Amino acid sequence: MLLERSRAAELATAAHPVLADGPAVLTLLETVTTALIARGLDPDATSWDAWRNEDGRWTVQLAWKAGLSDNVAHFRFTPGAHGGTVTAFDDAACGLIDPDFARPLRPVAPVATARLREPEPPAEPEQPSRAEACTRPKGKPPVPAWEDVLLGVRSGGQR
Repeated sequence: MLLERSRAAELATAAHPVLADGPAVLTLLETVTTALIARGLDPDATSWDAWRNEDGRWTVQLAWKAGLSDNVAHFRFTPGAHGGTVTAFDDAACGLIDPDFARPLRPVAPVATARLREPEPPAEPEQPSRAEACTRPKGKPPVPAWEDVLLGVRSGGQR
């Protein structure tokens, strides 16, 4: 079973992607390799798999990493003359076989690297400016007693 899946995935890479105007001249492997390189990704860091669906047709999966994210694209493989054909099954697959390679598959932000530094002594707490000190509340506001709330008495003894 695994050998059959591996062989189907290998055959699918030699198939021709079906585009809007018919099958492409390049194979799936050539097309995907070109797309990944154009987007700054390593085409050798991919893995292929294939399996038969309940209807007996082949689904081929391409997996790759972009930054820290794992990505997959699925194709429908139809064996046939001259290697057969593959059609994109999801958006990721469409993006890979799209002849317009200017579009990114998915934007990837650069990963920040942590730099270890010597611990710094804690900074002195900043003293508030005179204007800030005047606008800040000075402690908690007084909480009225329950009688004051119930009877409607204002704080400070005013009625």
